[in-house]
Amino acid sequence: MKNLKQIAKKYKTTKKMMGYINIYEKYLYELKNKKLNILEIGVESGESLRMFSEYFKKSNIIGLDIIDKNYNIKRTEIFCGDQSDQNILNKIIKKYKSLDIVVDDGSHKNNDIKNSFNFLFPKLNFGGLYIIEDLQTSYIPNWGGDGVNLNNEETIMNFIRSLADRMHYQDIDNPFYRKHKFDGLIEYVHIYRNIAFIKKGKNFYQSNLCYKNSWYLGLKKNRNNFNFRSLRDLKYYMKYFIKHILE
Repeated sequence: MKNLKQIAKKYKTTKKMMGYINIYEKYLYELKNKKLNILEIGVESGESLRMFSEYFKKSNIIGLDIIDKNYNIKRTEIFCGDQSDQNILNKIIKKYKSLDIVVDDGSHKNNDIKNSFNFLFPKLNFGGLYIIEDLQTSYIPNWGGDGVNLNNEETIMNFIRSLADRMHYQDIDNPFYRKHKFDGLIEYVHIYRNIAFIKKGKNFYQSNLCYKNSWYLGLKKNRNNFNFRSLRDLKYYMKYFIKHILE
């Protein structure tokens, strides 16, 4: 049986030229024999759809492209529409009910990527993967990126970084923290050069330091297990106590 690299070479997919294939196989190998719903946003000439169809022999392969395209590929259906258009995304979800893998290789515009993620990630099954390609556009203004202010919250890289906060939401020391819709739903965020893998999973473990988003309440709850490791720690904690007493 051919591996993903061999299949990618066969169909000359750009994913091989970009150096993504070895990374892909690390995440997809254990899923290859399962029956999945796989959506690729942006299909070009269908090379990746053919690759996925051959690799995932039991899965439904779904394509979405802004240009109407029709290729004769096994177990594959292509929808025409804008990746930020919730009507077309709803049409896909209505037919396939849910998704197991999403690959965003679409417009690469920062806002489009975020809009698609915000709509589709909730439709992803637990254990599913959301893959975003070509993150270099995060640094290029023509795609809505910013190569000067790397802390610009509007870029896709900073959006992905913020997803790491969603994993650690119970560890955030802020009693006024407002719950985010993705809190507890992200198992990991893995970033490689120009590509990211986000896995959906149940991540509701209680913090060992904070309680109800308060380090102070967490300290009171776990005070029997608490000890000062240094004078520096003592100064930090005293400052923290004084701050809360004054409040």
